[in-house]
Amino acid sequence: MALWDRAASELTKMGYTHFIVTPGASFTYLTGWETHLSERLTLFGMRSDGKAALLVPKLEASGVSSHQNIKIFNYSDETGPTQALQAFVSELDLTAESRVGIESMQLRVFEANFLLQQGVKHLLAADELPMSLRLIKDDQEIAHLQSAAEIVDAALTAALPLFRFGMTELDVAAELEYQMRKLGSQGTPFATIVGSGPRGALPHGGPTTKRITAGELVVLDYGARFAGYAADTTRTLAFGEPSDTARRVYEIVRTAQQAAIDGVTAGMTAAQVDRLAREVIERAGYGEYFTHRTGHGLGLDVHEYPSIMEGNELALTAGMVFTIEPGIYLPGEFGVRIEDDVVVTAKGALVLTRFTKELMVVGN
Repeated sequence: MALWDRAASELTKMGYTHFIVTPGASFTYLTGWETHLSERLTLFGMRSDGKAALLVPKLEASGVSSHQNIKIFNYSDETGPTQALQAFVSELDLTAESRVGIESMQLRVFEANFLLQQGVKHLLAADELPMSLRLIKDDQEIAHLQSAAEIVDAALTAALPLFRFGMTELDVAAELEYQMRKLGSQGTPFATIVGSGPRGALPHGGPTTKRITAGELVVLDYGARFAGYAADTTRTLAFGEPSDTARRVYEIVRTAQQAAIDGVTAGMTAAQVDRLAREVIERAGYGEYFTHRTGHGLGLDVHEYPSIMEGNELALTAGMVFTIEPGIYLPGEFGVRIEDDVVVTAKGALVLTRFTKELMVVGN
């Protein structure tokens, strides 16, 4: 079934008459056109019968991929969007009775106010609709994800010889991002994380001017984007010889991560994958220091369905792509996280990110 047919079918099942999205991953997925949120009004809308329309600023209209089934309306900065929006609303037969699905974490008050001014009253959270469409990746999507994964692996290989004691966390982040750009990454899908020593115990600690000293573990969480698709990987390095405790914790995390990867099979639940990693860390006595889910989905967004966490009873299906990234974070001491991107196949997990998980000692 073609993408729009599937989308229309899901709309009907969920009880919506329309679906409207703003620029972002779902917008790109449905239109084939990548743009970004700005101060100018941009909307894609479709009805439950598959009829679709696109509202775009005139300066971007030439970049819209032609699609015979999309009616395109544009406007200039001078005229503003109101008249074109009225035509967009009329084309889709949007009324006060329409039940319009939206992405609740994406649609801004800016766009909502324009739609409300046109008499559209029922804007309803329908985040599950685009995520259900994007949950299973096709061969082309997986190929793009593999290319992004190859970039992050190659970037760390290229950057490793350049890492030295005394570098700041910002220096390390800049070197990784530079190497990814040279290898073809379309920017980064999220802000690079570099946490050294005690700052490694902050799972989402951004890089700072802190200088890295001998013996510290350094958590590197970074990503690349290829053809719109995101890779997300984490490796923990030792800048100089680490302590025995640091080595022991590292091996616990590595064992936990590998247990989850090895255990992935189609038909098991997301919660079961989480449990495979978590049980290793709990048995080692560090359960309270593993403070987040084991993984998240990947695709056009760096965080998609499915969440690999306790309580998620979603059965895994071939074509799902997600991260496996357990960690241990000891406040005031150090953190360890290891993350790979995997695809569910009929034979288990296909690992896309392949940089070694042996503890690398770098610097001089």
